[in-house]
Amino acid sequence: MRNILISFMAVLLAALSAGAVPAVTATKIQSDAPRIDGSLEDAVWAQAIVISAFSQRDPVHGAAPSESTEVRILFDDEQLYVAFRCDDSAADDIVANHMQRDADLNENDSVSLILDTYNDGRGGYFFSTNALGAQRDGKLSNEGHDLNEAWDCVWACKAQRDSAGWSAEMAIPFDQLRYTEQSEAVWGINIGRTIRRKNEEVYLLPSPQEYGFGGGYRTSRLDTLRGLGALRASTPFEIVPYTQASSVRDFEALDTEADNEVNAGFDIKYGLTPSLTTDFSYRTDFGQVEADEEQVNLTRFSLFFPEKRDFFLEGAGIFDFGERVSRRGGSISPSTLLFYSRRIGIQEGHNLPVLFGSKLTGRAGAYEIGVLNMTTDAGTFIDEVEEERFLTAGNVLLEEDDPRLDSSQIVDTLDVDVLDTLYAKQANFSVVRLRRDVLGRSNIGLIALNRDPGEESDYNRALGADMSLSLLDAALSVRSFVAKTWSPESSDEDMAGLLAIEHRAGDTETSFSYLDVQENFDPEIGFVPREDSRRIKSSFRYRPRPSTPWIRTFSMGPRITYLMDQGGTLQTRDVELSIFTNLEIGDWIGVRIRDRYEYLDGSFDIHEEIEVPAGEYRFTNVGLNLFSNDARTVSGRGSVETGQFFDGTRHRVSGELRLKFSGRLALESNYEINRINLPDGNFTTNRLTSRFLYSFTPDFYVRGLLQWNSADELVGGNCLLNYRYLPGCDLFLVYNQAWDTEGGTQQRSRSLQFKLAHFWNR
Repeated sequence: MRNILISFMAVLLAALSAGAVPAVTATKIQSDAPRIDGSLEDAVWAQAIVISAFSQRDPVHGAAPSESTEVRILFDDEQLYVAFRCDDSAADDIVANHMQRDADLNENDSVSLILDTYNDGRGGYFFSTNALGAQRDGKLSNEGHDLNEAWDCVWACKAQRDSAGWSAEMAIPFDQLRYTEQSEAVWGINIGRTIRRKNEEVYLLPSPQEYGFGGGYRTSRLDTLRGLGALRASTPFEIVPYTQASSVRDFEALDTEADNEVNAGFDIKYGLTPSLTTDFSYRTDFGQVEADEEQVNLTRFSLFFPEKRDFFLEGAGIFDFGERVSRRGGSISPSTLLFYSRRIGIQEGHNLPVLFGSKLTGRAGAYEIGVLNMTTDAGTFIDEVEEERFLTAGNVLLEEDDPRLDSSQIVDTLDVDVLDTLYAKQANFSVVRLRRDVLGRSNIGLIALNRDPGEESDYNRALGADMSLSLLDAALSVRSFVAKTWSPESSDEDMAGLLAIEHRAGDTETSFSYLDVQENFDPEIGFVPREDSRRIKSSFRYRPRPSTPWIRTFSMGPRITYLMDQGGTLQTRDVELSIFTNLEIGDWIGVRIRDRYEYLDGSFDIHEEIEVPAGEYRFTNVGLNLFSNDARTVSGRGSVETGQFFDGTRHRVSGELRLKFSGRLALESNYEINRINLPDGNFTTNRLTSRFLYSFTPDFYVRGLLQWNSADELVGGNCLLNYRYLPGCDLFLVYNQAWDTEGGTQQRSRSLQFKLAHFWNR
C-alpha cells in the first residue's frame, strides 16, 4: 500500500510539474556586459539561467515544440539583455526576408518578447527580431488587443545564422521603459518563437487558441519575471533637434515658382515621474510620412484614412474613445471616433504647419492620463476647380445664383475652371483624457475636447464618459460610452452612445452592439460618417479545427447590421454570411454572400455626371477571396466580387503580388478594378498601388510608392531614403511627385526634402 501511495504521489507531482511553467529569473551581471553581435559567444551568458520550457500555441495547443529554443536573461544597472538560441533541423529553410525597422516579422522565423512592467495584465512592451536582426517594437494596450508600433525604443539587436539554426541578442535600456520602483521588482513576461515554414508558434506561456490571430500579443496571461531586485526607475530627458530644407513646386497654383525653405525645430521628452512623461514639439515636421494610400469611394459617406504621423501615433491608445477598431486592423473605418487626430494640421487635403505641440501621457497610481495640446498656423490655399454653369438666353450663371431659374430656360451647360480659395485660421486643439483601473483589468474614463480658432463664434467642444469591462478571465468584454458636443449653433439632439458586448468560448465568438448617434452630434475633431442613426449589429463566428490533415481551421458565420434614423425609418440592412478555410500550408480560401437594403432620402453623385436617385434598393452580391502564405518568396492575394449594386450591377476584381528577395529587396503591387453599370450611366474605376523597398542594412533603406487612381485622375509617386546613423538619429531624403491625368498627363506638384534629426539623452 505504501509503495502504491508513493507511486501515485510521484505520478501526481510529475503531472503537476509538466503542466507548470518554471519561474523566469533574470541574473545580475557580475562581469562585463555582453557584446551585442548575435553570436552568444560571450562567457557572461553562462551566468544566466536557461529558459527552455516552451510549448505550442499553434498548430497543437500545449504540444512540445518541433525545434529546441533556449533563452537567457541578464541585466545590469543600465540595460536588460536577452539571448535567444533557436535550433533548426533544416537551417537552410529558415525564412528571413525582412530587414526594415517595424516590418511584419510574423511572416518570418522570429522571436518575440513581451514585458509587462507594471505586472497588471493591461499592456506592456513588445520586442521582436528575426534571423537578419531586424528590429520590431511597440507598446501593447487593452490587454494586448492593440499594438502601437509608432513607439520606437532606442535599443540594440543583432542576429546570426549557422548550420544548426540561428541566434539573436537584445539590449533594452531600462530608461526606455516605464515602471514603478519596488523593493523587489516583478514584471509580467512572455517569450515566443515562430517557425514560419511549419506555421508553428511556441511560447513560454501560450494563450488559448480561441483568442484568435492576435492571441500571441495578449498580456492578460503572462508568466512572471523575477530576480530584478530593487530597480531604480529613471525619469527620461531626451532632445531630438532637427533641421530641414525643402523645395516645393505647385504647378496648379497662381505662382508656379518653387518655394524653397530651410526650417529647424525640436522634440523634447521629459519624465515628470518614472511613469508620467511630457513631450514638447516645436515646428513639428511630418515630411517623411508616407502618402495616404489611394481609395475609391462608391458610397455617400466620408472615407477614413489612418493616422501615420508619429507624434500622434505614439501613446495614441490613451486617447481612443468610440467604437473600438484594433490598431492591428489597418485602415478599417470606425463608425464613431470622438478624437480623430487627422483633423489637426490637415484641412481639405492641405497640410497646415503645426507651430507647437505638447503631450502628457502615463500613469499615476490607478489612473492613466493623457493630455494633448496642438496649435496650427493659419494658411491660404488657392485651388483650381471645375464647376458647372448653366447657359440661358444671354446669361451664364450658377443654379443657386437665381432661385427663379427654370429648367426650361436652360439651353446648354458648360464646365469652367474657377479658383477656390481656402482661408485656414490659426487654431488650437486640446484633448484631456483620464482612465481609472477598476475590477482587475477593467476601466472607466472621461474625455474632453476643444477646438478653438480664437473666435467665440467658431468653437467646438465635446465631453464623453466610457467604460470597458473585462470579465470571466477576458472571455467576456463589455464596452460603452456616452458623449455630447457643443458649438455656437448647437441645439438639442447632440449626443451619442454605444453598448457593445463580445464573448469568446472555445471555438465560438459572439458580438452585439447598439450605437445611437443623434442628428446634431458633431465632434469637429472626430470622425462620425453617419449622424441621425440608430444601429444594431451582431455577429457569430465558429472556428472549428477539423481532423482533416491539410486543413488547420475553418471560420464561418453571419454578420447582421440594421440601421435606422432617429425617426425609426430603416436606412440600411446588411446581412453577410462567410466561410473561410485556413490550409495547413498557410493559405486561406474564403467565400462570402452579402444581401443589402439601402434607403436613400436624397440622390448622390457616385461618379462624374452619374447619380444614384433617391429611393429604396435591395441588392445581393457574392465574393471569392484567396490569400497565399506571406512567408513565401512569392506570395499574393486576390478577390472577385460580382452582383447587384443599387439598381444596376457591380463587378470588382483585385489582386496583389508580393516578391521578397534575401531580406534586402521587396516588391509589392496591388491592382483593383470596378465596373459599374447603372441606369444613369456606366463607368470603370482603376486603382494601382506599387511599392518597393531595398534595405542595405537594418538601419539604412530606400522605399518607393507609386499610385494611380482613375477616379481622381491622379498619379502620385513618393521615394524616401532613411539612414539611422546612430540609435534614434535619422537622416531622411524625400521626393514626391504628382501628375494630373485629366486630358493627358500634366504635372500637378513636385517636392524634395532633406531632414536631419539627432537624438540626445542624458
